[in-house]
Amino acid sequence: MKRIFQLAFRGLTLRCPNCGGGGLFTSWFHLRQTCPTCGLRLERGEGEDYFLGAMMFNIVLAELVFGAGLVIWIVASWPNPPWDLLEYIGIPFMIVAPFLFYPVSKTVWLAFDVMFRPVRPEELHHAPHRG
Repeated sequence: MKRIFQLAFRGLTLRCPNCGGGGLFTSWFHLRQTCPTCGLRLERGEGEDYFLGAMMFNIVLAELVFGAGLVIWIVASWPNPPWDLLEYIGIPFMIVAPFLFYPVSKTVWLAFDVMFRPVRPEELHHAPHRG
């Protein structure tokens, strides 16, 4: 159970699920090919559709955050929720949220993958040489 929380925490903090190293992204939208610390190939799938699950996770995360925020706001402002303001904030949030959660969705998806398919030593063959 401790390992599952460790992997999830590393994914949520944009770190390599295998070693905990950072620097997995060269920019907000560009993931490196390998972890700069342990050399894990970050796209572990067989094809370019490896991160399809990450895209789905991204959409679900954005919807959950929006739904939770909406419920909290309505309950906190009951009996007179500001419906117009909710609409003016909610629509732009749903457009921007997937972009905000993009890197997190990739690292969490990678952590999820590592939970079910643990890293094998041969996957780390590109690890930096330490002397």
